[in-house]
Amino acid sequence: MDDIRMNVRVNLPADQKGFIGRKCPQCKKYFKVKFGTGLHGSECNCPYCGFNGEHRQFDTEEQIKYAESMAISKFEEEVLEPMLQDFEGELKRLEDATRDGFIQIKVESQRSPMLMPLSTYQEKEVETYVKCDHCGFEFEVYGVFANCPDCKTLNAAVIFGKSIEVSHKRIKISMTQGDPELQKAFLEDALSAGVSAFDGLGKALQTRYPSMLKDQRKNLFQNLEALGKCLNDSIGKLLSDIVGKENYDFLWKMFQVRHIMEHNMGVVDADCIKKVPDLRFLEGHKYTLTQEEVERFLSIVLDMGKRILELLEASSPS
Repeated sequence: MDDIRMNVRVNLPADQKGFIGRKCPQCKKYFKVKFGTGLHGSECNCPYCGFNGEHRQFDTEEQIKYAESMAISKFEEEVLEPMLQDFEGELKRLEDATRDGFIQIKVESQRSPMLMPLSTYQEKEVETYVKCDHCGFEFEVYGVFANCPDCKTLNAAVIFGKSIEVSHKRIKISMTQGDPELQKAFLEDALSAGVSAFDGLGKALQTRYPSMLKDQRKNLFQNLEALGKCLNDSIGKLLSDIVGKENYDFLWKMFQVRHIMEHNMGVVDADCIKKVPDLRFLEGHKYTLTQEEVERFLSIVLDMGKRILELLEASSPS
């Protein structure tokens, strides 16, 4: 019997907003894209780790199972079912041919049509919607720094702003919770996420402007003192020049508070007091964040990040 082959084109179902899930084969992280926007290329780039490959390499396990079940169902409908019907027809013709013969063949068929159950799935929800400011590609990622999956362009200001926006949303959610401990956890998470977003912006800028950000320490944008010196050396601006002395002092305090939240259970210690003397009355006690503080912090960090990006772009030789 000759091999039976058929090509089956399967269209993956999009979510309610028109997005289709992708999973990077290298870092295994999930994101979503909207086909029909951007450059319409056949390749995809992981927005997290930068892995490049054909779009089919980014299919999720659930999508592959769905496509396989659709292909099998199509094969059964267009190939196997007609073959079985033809076979039944041959048997019926054999029955008719032997009806008046010495040996008669009786054929009874109780077969039901083949129905292959289809695999179904639902795309996951992610945090951040982005429209690439370079090619117009629309995609959704978790609240982290990312490149465009279509044109690879670093959407620095867009992603940074979206990350801060997510932190603001976390604060609003926290205020709907009746549990004070849960509210406290949400505020601490928003503060930490704001620092992480600024650090993510910094890492991207270090890659883009290595000659201007010559201090290539891993966490430069978490060290305000070192960052200020680096910027002053390259563009002649201190952080206090960029955001103002009062705002800079507040940022300095919040960066130290975030440090003790991450590494000392929020307890103000001698090292923290050495950097922020105004906190000496809280030595040995936990620092209590307020909504007003975190909201102000996020707003200043957003402004500072965007202004640093603008200054670097304006001063870049390229």
